[in-house]
Amino acid sequence: MRIVIVGNGVAGMEAALGVRARHPDWPITIVSEESDHFIARTSLMYVFSGQLRHADIEPLERDAYERHRFVRVRARAIGIDVANKHLLLSGHAALPYDRLLVASGSRPRPAPWPGSDLRGIGAFVTLSDLAWLEREVHARPSFGGEPPRADLHQATTTPDSPYAARPVAAKDRGAVARRPTIVGGGLIGVEAAEILTVEKLRPRFVIRDEWFWPMALDANEARWIADHMTRHGVDVELMAEVVRFEGDARGNVARIETSLGTHETDLVVVAIGVVPNTDWASDALKRESKSGGIEVDDGLQASVSDVFAAGDCAAVGWWDGTRRPEQLWYTGRDQGRIAARRLCGEDAQYVRGTWYNSAKLFDVEYTTVGRVGSKLPDEKTFFYEERGRVRSTSRIIESEGRFVGANMLGRRWDHSVLVEWIEEERTARWVLEHLPEASFDTEFVPPFVTRTTDWQES
Repeated sequence: MRIVIVGNGVAGMEAALGVRARHPDWPITIVSEESDHFIARTSLMYVFSGQLRHADIEPLERDAYERHRFVRVRARAIGIDVANKHLLLSGHAALPYDRLLVASGSRPRPAPWPGSDLRGIGAFVTLSDLAWLEREVHARPSFGGEPPRADLHQATTTPDSPYAARPVAAKDRGAVARRPTIVGGGLIGVEAAEILTVEKLRPRFVIRDEWFWPMALDANEARWIADHMTRHGVDVELMAEVVRFEGDARGNVARIETSLGTHETDLVVVAIGVVPNTDWASDALKRESKSGGIEVDDGLQASVSDVFAAGDCAAVGWWDGTRRPEQLWYTGRDQGRIAARRLCGEDAQYVRGTWYNSAKLFDVEYTTVGRVGSKLPDEKTFFYEERGRVRSTSRIIESEGRFVGANMLGRRWDHSVLVEWIEEERTARWVLEHLPEASFDTEFVPPFVTRTTDWQES
């Protein structure tokens, strides 16, 4: 079997490794436009801040392709010839396949406002975004102290590529950025705010909602995080709709106009989310979800035979009956493992497990598990805020008498324990009594101690 995989992210590489483990002699070709190496995209911020080298964010050794005998093709996928089973590439011969996996990930959601094409406006999702931001702020692409590698700077084959090099305003101005703005209130926006404050800058964080990240946090939690960012030097601007960007005479961004006023700026990081990177495949794979992802069945097969999709670009089944992408590292990994089995002809299904995620919002630990913010039937919320030596918030959600989700800030929690309690259908009261058992704090952190009477019920 000739296996071709589009994308060398976590889903694509897990699939490739899974196929190779089952079939040592099958030819496996991996197509990637962005980089020669598999990278941990969530670690770009640490490279920018100089805490990690570029090689440090590569989960596999750099000789992994050679050891596993993967054929690597650096090219942009532009279509699928379904009838003849060929993957079409720009500037490269078409690749024949017997089974094809599309694991092309996400691309930054494009900025929709007038002036968004000015120099000095960009995203922070791809390696080219990292290089652009480093040039704007540092006047060089340092990549964590390493000299730039040729594979990170190859010219892309089409100008609309999410990996295309971006013109730099700082070079044109002759000065690095000093008045940054971030638009959009999610995890990528928080990462951008944090690394810019590390550079002794004071970014303006423009958020259109009533509070920060409403899809993940409630008003109490978001207020704390906004205050925390303010103390670290971020100007948080809520309920602000972007109207337009204005440029100087040379085409560099100079001002941002919002519903609350106009401010000078010389750098804008647009962090309004990501969208599936599937435009190139849409003609061949007609069945798409409303989210833009490639709609797949429970075995991750697309609408045509011998074509599968996994990771950020795949629209999979959710608990509410919809099909849409799960844009998380963990789910991409799990889907890649199922895709490997399907590519090998095995009968396997992707069963969406209990949702979980963790992150840091500046230095505040964040853990979420289960169905939070879903407006469930007979929903009850139990909330506790800790303000002693440790500041934390804990939100436990119950629906129809069962523990269904938790949102935790300020302490470290073992999500696997919380997931187990959800799947065991424990009551919220039981969870409150046993919650310290899920604590994952280090030894010098005071233990988490509460009484059930300390919790506010709503």
